Parts: sequence; C-alpha cells; structure tokens
Amino acid sequence: MAREIEDLGCRIFYCDPMASSQKPHVENNHLLFRRICPKKINLKKQGLDSQAKVDLIFSHINSYPREEKFGKSPIEILKFFHQKSDLLERLHMKEIGLDKLQLNPGLLRSLIEESEF
Repeated sequence: MAREIEDLGCRIFYCDPMASSQKPHVENNHLLFRRICPKKINLKKQGLDSQAKVDLIFSHINSYPREEKFGKSPIEILKFFHQKSDLLERLHMKEIGLDKLQLNPGLLRSLIEESEF
C-alpha cells in the first residue's frame, strides 16, 4: 500500500514507535472517523460495504477545517501545494462543502439510502 501511495507522488513518513507526540493528527483523524463510525457496530450492516464509501467518509473528514491548520482543511492544503496535479482525484478524494459536511452517523445512513437506488 505504501508503494502505491508513493507512486501517486506522496512521500510517506513513519512515526517512531512509542512516540505519541509524532502522531496527534492521525489520532485526530481516528476520532473524527469514530464520530461517523462508532465502535461496536457492524459497519457493513450500517452500509459501509465498499472502498468508494470509505473514500467518501474520508473526503468528509479531510474537508473538515482544522484549528491547527489556521482554519484550513487537509484537502484545501493539498490543493494549494498541488495546484496543477490530479492527486486529489487519484486518491479518490473530493472536497465536500461545509454546507454538506457530515461528521456523524447520519453519513452512514445516507450511504445506505444511496445504495438502495
């Protein structure tokens, strides 16, 4: 998987083991993911049954503005540094507008409704 990401033009950096100070942003993404997909629920039964749906969830997470990034979202920052690139598309990500942003289990419910059509 790391090779595939590097082939897209992204550099991967690994945290040192037991160095929690190196990975607070990963932990923040995990907390945001858990807002949408709480523990102890069957995600497949909740409608999370494809990589495209996981990509959509992370599009929502990565469209969420972060205080530590001066109110910018990770997607906004990626677009700024890769203006002439299709990296966002190759990562199967899309920017979600603030008016449509969902970081709660309602996003899972909307995925189920979409798959029923």
